[in-house]
Amino acid sequence: LPVMASLKAFRTTPYVCFLLCCLALPLQGLEIFDPEEVEYIRSNATATAGGSVTLDCGSVMPAIYIWGFTKPGTDNNVAVAHNYGQGPKVQPQADSLGSIQLRDDAPALVLEDLQKDAAGMYTCQALYDTDEGARITFYFTRLEVEDK
Repeated sequence: LPVMASLKAFRTTPYVCFLLCCLALPLQGLEIFDPEEVEYIRSNATATAGGSVTLDCGSVMPAIYIWGFTKPGTDNNVAVAHNYGQGPKVQPQADSLGSIQLRDDAPALVLEDLQKDAAGMYTCQALYDTDEGARITFYFTRLEVEDK
């Protein structure tokens, strides 16, 4: 029973733990001066099944970003795409959402041939390297997908 409880706790661990673990090596010299000052930006978007939508993760390219997706009715945040040191990459588990593209000039997530299953909460975790230290911003976009 303790093993099952541990596994459940692991699955529900906030997605930020994944981000911090991934950043440990590439950001050894980057210090977050005040981790309490995390900014949260929320938005909503509506798109049509079969169409396309662009989800923004700020207007300035962060040093690192990770996109995640949470299906309605679950608390399981699945990595969709990221850019941390080796260029932008889309994760294979994102195929059920539609065709996903990452822009080279912005941290936007572009979903084309949008599937009905793409409805849910998209989270972009962006880490900015500033003169005052690292700044983290979470962008939450609730996407509603309407029938054609």
